[in-house]
Amino acid sequence: MAYSKYARLLVPAAGMCLLGAGQPLFAQPQRANDNDRDSAAQSTLLAPISVEALAFDDQDPSQAIEAATVVTGPELVRKRGQSLGATLADTPGISSADFGQGVGRPVIRGQSGARVRVQENGLASADVSTLSQDHAVSIDPYSARQVEVLKGPSTLLYGSGAIGGVVNVVTDRIPMTAPDGITGEATLERGDSTLGQRLQRLDVTGGIGDFALNVQGLKRLTDDYEADNSRLIDNSATDTDTYSAGSSYSGDWGYVGGAVSHFGREYGIPGEEAQIRLTQDRYDLKGEVYDVAPGIKRLEFSGAYTDYLHTEGEETPEAFFDNKETEFRIAAEHAPVAGFTGIFGVQGFDRDFKAYGEEESFVPATDTQSLAAFWVEQRPLDDNWTVQGGLRVEYQEQDTSEDRSDTDHTPISVSLGAKRTIGDHYVFTATAGRYERAPATEELYSFGPHEATLTYERGNGNFGEEAANSFDLGLRRINGRLRFDTSLFYTKYDDYIYQRSVDAGVDADGTGTPASDGIADRVNEEGEFAPDGEFLLIDYAAADATFYGGEAEVGYDLIEGAHRLTARVLGDYVRAELDNDTNLPRITPGRYGVGLDYDSKTWLGSVEALRASRQDNEGPLEDETAGYTDLTAFVGYRLAGYDDTETMVYLRGDNLLDDEIVRSTSFLRVAQPGRSVIAGVNVKF
Repeated sequence: MAYSKYARLLVPAAGMCLLGAGQPLFAQPQRANDNDRDSAAQSTLLAPISVEALAFDDQDPSQAIEAATVVTGPELVRKRGQSLGATLADTPGISSADFGQGVGRPVIRGQSGARVRVQENGLASADVSTLSQDHAVSIDPYSARQVEVLKGPSTLLYGSGAIGGVVNVVTDRIPMTAPDGITGEATLERGDSTLGQRLQRLDVTGGIGDFALNVQGLKRLTDDYEADNSRLIDNSATDTDTYSAGSSYSGDWGYVGGAVSHFGREYGIPGEEAQIRLTQDRYDLKGEVYDVAPGIKRLEFSGAYTDYLHTEGEETPEAFFDNKETEFRIAAEHAPVAGFTGIFGVQGFDRDFKAYGEEESFVPATDTQSLAAFWVEQRPLDDNWTVQGGLRVEYQEQDTSEDRSDTDHTPISVSLGAKRTIGDHYVFTATAGRYERAPATEELYSFGPHEATLTYERGNGNFGEEAANSFDLGLRRINGRLRFDTSLFYTKYDDYIYQRSVDAGVDADGTGTPASDGIADRVNEEGEFAPDGEFLLIDYAAADATFYGGEAEVGYDLIEGAHRLTARVLGDYVRAELDNDTNLPRITPGRYGVGLDYDSKTWLGSVEALRASRQDNEGPLEDETAGYTDLTAFVGYRLAGYDDTETMVYLRGDNLLDDEIVRSTSFLRVAQPGRSVIAGVNVKF
């Protein structure tokens, strides 16, 4: 279907759009260069961090409206794990849906899968990680300069797949400016026998005049890992490699550039003999031009084509998942008009998905196309109050090649927000909106056995748009010795789509005599009911649901100056249930923790204990998960550098109590690695 078919949407969408999309941030203090470290340590102000996923990239995130988190600098070195989920898992409001060490998809406020958009530099990862929990995200956290998380509905800027939030991985594959000479970063890590990690990474950018060239490469290997009490988890080894080359041309007018990148990973499914081998080749174009036309301050454009393939099987591949996707995004910032500043634009994608192999795939070949228009506006009312509001109109069509009906949806999202600054220290924010999501391919068309997860899945082609009525309140103290970031949220869903176990006692096609026994149904590969069947029968269902909760992090500088010592307390809670008081499955439990951070010119240290409560609000036919305590520690030493070179050697310890960590958000309830220690060196030049 040609994009011209969507053209009728652009004029009415652009004419009626007002969009609120600023993002607040509880920033961590950042270090300046060696010459400025002492003075930086003495300041009690939080250093500003630029968040590229914001609508207005020149806006201080601590003064924005919606909740956001940024992990960058030494904090990113300290937290980086095997996956994006593992990297963010101890952040308030964020957890991980694991499937061994090869997979870890972020969970935001209890939302995951097709509701959380994972993207690189503003464009989708374009993999099939939302299709099933055993599928990995095709972005490695070690490739990131910073990782940004927008909590809560972000459909206004990024579409249906962001109704639960956005994880934006910022990389330097396309340099925005040309450096004077050569800059870069190198990382080397080695782990103990728990993981057996061996990692090396190099990221180099060179500049000649206004031209820049970036080259990156990474190789990481891990062995079958040991869980608590040295229990070996079979078939859990991973092998990851990434490499890329990008270039750009920049000047006072802006920049334009492109990049070619490759991601590859091979990993096992714990407890089985199946291996998943995935590769993705990606081609990116990105640019930004200033004062491109009268009244237009800035024009941003980006596009990407990705070619993704992964196989599943034991010694030889038995199933193939092929995804080719093209996405573009164009946004323009207009000059102030009557006090309003705004961004408007269009976004679209074309996704050609197919799965094939020895057996018929549980998801048919599907071509998905989408086109949307959005507009962002904000206006200060006085020195203290700022308001934002907006609308996005999107059209999505899914054409399937098999005996299932084609579908089309028109999700519309609208939002209003306000911010009040209180003196020099406090910021109060409030947002309210209605956000809609088009159903994902797997939710509409699944029918059949999925070998990797041992489930027999059934979709529903009659699903309409899923709608979320959401409210969010935030209060932050952004500077001074005491700092905090707190938020409360409440979201009421109409026709919330979720996976549920079945207790009907009939075959997958509905034949047989119903017989409910309180035990989740199992079927064989042909879909025939069998109490000892290999596959758990799973339905995609829709019902009204409510999510509510909050998160908080408080930091207090026990010692200020050149040897900063900061104590932290943090916690989060989310409750999710259907309107009939039935709990939704795989929801993050309540968590709380304490931490202590030390930072000086030469030493960097951190210790944190995070307690996850027992999840006894489990869904129907779902097992509850026990609570656990995750104790982590990090110590780094900055070596004396030459010229602009900064070198840090470090030790990182995870799960130091060797507790049994099993996350309730994961479909595969397998214990995470036990006590582990990784030694590393990071050099910036």
